[in-house]
Amino acid sequence: MVSNDKYSLTEELIMFRKSFIILLLLLGFSQLFAQVNPQTQKYRDEPLGDIQYRREGLMDGNLVRTLFYNNGEVGQWPFSPSGEWPKGSGHNYLDGVALLITTEVKVPNTLTPDPNDSLVFHPLQTSYREWMDKDPLNGTIWGLEPVPGYINPRSEKPAFSNDPTSWPEEWPAALPNIDPSWNGQWFGYFGKGVANADFETFFVMDDSKDGEWSRSPYNFLPINGYPDRKGLGLRVEVRGFQWSHVLAEDIIFWHYDIVNISDFDYKKTFFGFYTDTGVGGSGDNADDNASYDVLLDLAYAYDNDGKGAPGAWETGYYGYAYLESPGNGTNGIDDDGDGMVDERRDDNVDNDNDWVGYLDINNNGQWDADENEPLNNDVGQDGIGPFDINYVSPDQGEGDGIPTDGEPNFDRTDKDESDQIGLTSLSIYRLGDGGTGGGWPKDDEAMWLRMQKANFDTSLQRANISMVFASGTFPLDKNLRERFSMALVFGSNLEDLVFNKETVQQIYNANYNFSKPPLKPTVKAIPGDGKVFLYWDAIAEESRDPFLGYEQNDPTLGYKKDFEGYVIYRSTEPEFNDIKIITDSKGEPKFYKPIAQFDLKNGISGPDPVGINGASFWRGNDTGLQHSFVDEDVENGVQYYYAVVSYDQGDPTFGTKGLTPSECTKTITEDFSGNIQFIDINCAVVTPNAPAAGYLPPDILGSTTEVKEGVGTGSLTVAILNPSEIKEGASYKVEFVSDGDFPSYKTTQFNIIRTFESSLDTLVTQDSSNIGTGKFSTPFDGMTVSINNSTEISIIDTSTGWLIGESNLTMNVIPDSSSPARNVKWPSDYEIKFYDSDVTTTPFFNIPVNFLVFNKTTNDTTQAEVFDTNGDGKLSIGDHITLIEYVNNAFRLTWKITYNQPAGIGYQPRYPQPGDIYQIKTTKPFKSNDYFTFSTKSASVDNSKAQNELKDISVVPNPYIAAAKWEKRNLNQTGRGERRIDFINLPAECTIKIYTVAGQLVKTLYKDSSPNDGSVSWNLVTDDGMDVAYGLYIYHVDAPRVGTHIGKFAIIK
Repeated sequence: MVSNDKYSLTEELIMFRKSFIILLLLLGFSQLFAQVNPQTQKYRDEPLGDIQYRREGLMDGNLVRTLFYNNGEVGQWPFSPSGEWPKGSGHNYLDGVALLITTEVKVPNTLTPDPNDSLVFHPLQTSYREWMDKDPLNGTIWGLEPVPGYINPRSEKPAFSNDPTSWPEEWPAALPNIDPSWNGQWFGYFGKGVANADFETFFVMDDSKDGEWSRSPYNFLPINGYPDRKGLGLRVEVRGFQWSHVLAEDIIFWHYDIVNISDFDYKKTFFGFYTDTGVGGSGDNADDNASYDVLLDLAYAYDNDGKGAPGAWETGYYGYAYLESPGNGTNGIDDDGDGMVDERRDDNVDNDNDWVGYLDINNNGQWDADENEPLNNDVGQDGIGPFDINYVSPDQGEGDGIPTDGEPNFDRTDKDESDQIGLTSLSIYRLGDGGTGGGWPKDDEAMWLRMQKANFDTSLQRANISMVFASGTFPLDKNLRERFSMALVFGSNLEDLVFNKETVQQIYNANYNFSKPPLKPTVKAIPGDGKVFLYWDAIAEESRDPFLGYEQNDPTLGYKKDFEGYVIYRSTEPEFNDIKIITDSKGEPKFYKPIAQFDLKNGISGPDPVGINGASFWRGNDTGLQHSFVDEDVENGVQYYYAVVSYDQGDPTFGTKGLTPSECTKTITEDFSGNIQFIDINCAVVTPNAPAAGYLPPDILGSTTEVKEGVGTGSLTVAILNPSEIKEGASYKVEFVSDGDFPSYKTTQFNIIRTFESSLDTLVTQDSSNIGTGKFSTPFDGMTVSINNSTEISIIDTSTGWLIGESNLTMNVIPDSSSPARNVKWPSDYEIKFYDSDVTTTPFFNIPVNFLVFNKTTNDTTQAEVFDTNGDGKLSIGDHITLIEYVNNAFRLTWKITYNQPAGIGYQPRYPQPGDIYQIKTTKPFKSNDYFTFSTKSASVDNSKAQNELKDISVVPNPYIAAAKWEKRNLNQTGRGERRIDFINLPAECTIKIYTVAGQLVKTLYKDSSPNDGSVSWNLVTDDGMDVAYGLYIYHVDAPRVGTHIGKFAIIK
C-alpha cells in the first residue's frame, strides 16, 4: 500500500537536497556503498535487458508443445501452439503463464518536510502479453526483458540444448565458473555440455526496464551509480526442461534462478507465477473449471463441457505442479521439515552430507586418474569427469576431496540445500475483462495483496480463469540467489493427470534428473526411386546413464552403459502422431510403431517386463545392430518424416517398480504453413522420386566375392547409400589387420583406403565388432560395406574334391579328433598329388606312399600319416590320411581324409592314378595384408536414352481434384493449406511452361538439378502470384540437347 502526506510543489523543490541527505542517513552508507562481491559485479556489468532482444521459442521435446518467449512468458493467446497437447493435434490448453516477483520497498518521502515520513510500495516484476504498466511518455513496457549475449545473434530463437546454432559463440563471462572451454558446449544446469533433460532451453532476463518506481515521488534506483538500471535490481536465469520418456512425455518443467544484484536487502519477498487457463483453445476459454488438490499439491483446469473449439474435440486436463520454492535461511526454523535448519546454497557447506568425494583405492591420499580411481561427485567446477563424452582434462577442484561450486550435490546444484518455505498461497479467480478486477500484471499492489493472502482457493467453475501461485515472505538480501520451479502437466483425464504428477515428483525429488536415453545418432537420409536410404553413426552405443548408478555397481567402471538398440520411425506428420498406436490397457496410446528395429545380441529381447498400465516397449529380437536401412515401402512424391531413435535397456530392478526403456527425442519442427523450421540430427524429411530421364545409376566395378590378395575366404558387399556422392573413377582398398600367429590369428580391424585424383586417404578404420553379416561400416563417399568374415574354420565342401583325375572314391574330409590336445582346424588349402611310385614315407609309421601333400596357402609341403585300417599295406577303402602341421616344433593333427566306397550301387572303386590331384579348401579369417579392391562409376545422364524417355514425362495427380494425399496437412483454423502437383520423369535440365488452352502463359518452372531427381513441384500459383483457376492446362517441356515434350493436365474443383 502506498502512503504519503499532502505536499506542495514548492515544498518539493525546497526539500529536495535535504531529502537526499535524509535518504543517505536512513539507509546508511554501508548499505548504499557496501562492497559488492565479484560475481554480483559481473552481473551488474552485463548489458541491460531490452525488448529488442526478445525471441520466440518452441518447446516441443515431448508431447507438450508451446510457444514461449525469453522475457519469461509461456504461451500467448490467441496464437498456437499455446500449451498444445498432444503435439500436432492443434489442441491448446493455455492462454499464458508469467513469472511474478514482488517485494516490499520503503523509502523516505522526499516530498514532505517530515524526515520520518516514508513511502511503502510493492513493485511487481513480470512480463505478459497484455495489461502491463508502460512509460506514459515513450511507451516502454515496465517489465522483465531478455539480457543479450545468451543466444546466437543470428538466431531467431532462444538457446536450445539440441541446436548448437542457437547458442552464443561465446558464453557471457558473467556466468559462474565460465571459461573459454565452455564455448561450443551447452551451458548445462549440472555442468559443461551436460543436458540433464532431453530437451532444454536457457535464457536470462532482468527488470532494468521497470521505470515505474524510479520516478517521483519514489525516486527509487536499486544500484547506486547505475541510473539506467531500474526496477528492483533482479537478474533471472530461466530453464525449461522436457523429457521424452513415456512416463514424462506429458510434462514441461520451468525453473527460475533469481539473484538480487541491488544495493538493498529485500526482507519481504514473494516469488510466484500467474497463469491464464485456456482449456479448449482460444475460442473456448470462458467455460473452464479449476481446482486445487491440497494432498496432491496440484492445481488443475478442465473444460466444463469437455469440448474444445473449433471441431468439438474432446478435451483433457491441464495441471500446475508447484515444486521448488525459495528458502529462508535466517529465521531459525526448519521450514521444509527435512531435519536441517536454515540450510543454504551459498554457505559453502554440504548441508545434507550427500556430496561424495573421490575413492582413494590405493590409500595414497590423492586422486590417481591413471589407476582409474572413481571421482564420484568430485569432478570439479565444470561438473564433468573422465566418463563424460566431452571430457578433456581435469579442471579446478577435480579430485581434491573438497566440495567445489559446480560439482553435483553441493550448494547451487543441490535443491535440498535450501530451507524451502513451500507454496504459501494459491488464488483461483475469474479474470476481469478489459484489465479490470485487480488480477492483472499491471496491478502491483493488488497482486501483492493476492500473493500475501495466506490461503488456498480450491475451485472455480465455468469462467475465464486465472491462478496466482506464491511463496513468501522470505528475505532476498543483496547478492543472494533463490529459486523456484513448477511443472505444466497434461492428462486425458484426472486419473491420467495424477499418474503423470507422480513422474513430476520423481524427477524433482531426483534433483531434476531422470533416466537419460542414449545419445542421438546422426542420421543421413537419401531419397531414391521408390525407396529411401538411411544411415547413421554409432555414437549412441557409448552412452552412459548416471541415473542408474555404476556399471556392475563398481565405481571404477564408470556410470552404466545401457544402450540397447535403434528403432526407425516413419510418419507423414512431423510429430509422428499417426504411428503412436500401441495402447495400454486403458486404451491410451503409449508407444510408437517402428518400421524397423535393430538391437544388441545380448539376451535382452521381447517386451519390457515393467510396462506402463499393461503396455510394454518391445526391446527387440536380438537381431544385432545395424547402421543403415533401406525403406522400400514408400511412394514417390510423398513427403516422409523419419527418425532413427536410440533406446536403452530400462531396468526392471530399479527402485520398487522398475524402470521402462528410454528413447532419445525425435524433433522436427514446422510452422503452421508447413515450412520446416528445425530437423534434429537423428531425423530427416525425405521425398522419394524417380530419377531424371536418361539416368544411368552409379556402379561398383571389380570383384568383391573374394580377396584380391590374401588368404581370407569371406566376402565383401558394397551398398550404395547416396548415389549423388559416388565419385567417378575412385579406387578403394579394404584392407585387414589381424592379431596372433598362424594358425590362431584373429581379424581385429579393417581400413578403407581411397585413391582419387592422385590423393590417398584412409576413410574408415573400424574394429572387428563391425564385421559380420548384417553389419555395415561407417558410411563413406555415399557407400557402406558389409564384410562377411570366416571366423569359424571349416571345410568348404563345394570346392573340395578331385581337381584332376577320374577317381570315383568318395573322399570325406573332417577335422581330426583323435587327440584333442593336438587337434587343430588348420586354416590352409591343400592339394594331394599322386605319382606312379612311392615318393615319401609317413613320419610316424614309416609307410611308403605314392603321394605328396602341398599346402597352397603357405606354398610348402605338408606331412601326412596313413592309417591302414585293414593292414593290407596300401591305401584302400576305409583307410584314412591325417594331415600334420607344426607349431613351435610340436606336431598338430589337422584334417582327416577317409577313403570311402564310390557313391552308387555296384560301382567298383577307381583308385587315384599318377597325375591325379585331390583339392581341399578351408574357410579362413582375414589376415593382415588381405584386401579387396573395387572402383566406382558415378551416376550420369545419357541424352539418347533421355530422348527416348521423354514420353514418360507426366503430371501427378492428373487430374488434380481439390487435394492430393501427399500435400501437407493444414493446422490453421482457416485457410486452404498447401496445394501441389508434381511433374515427374523430367530430364535433369529443362524448362516447363504451363499454358491455358487459349495459349496464355500461366507459369514457368525451371529444373537444373542432379540426375538423381527427375521431379519438379508446382504450388498452383501463377507467375502473377494468383491461385490458378480450375480447368485444363497444357505444359511444354524443353530440355537442351535432349528434346521437347507436350502434355496436358486438369485441375478439378
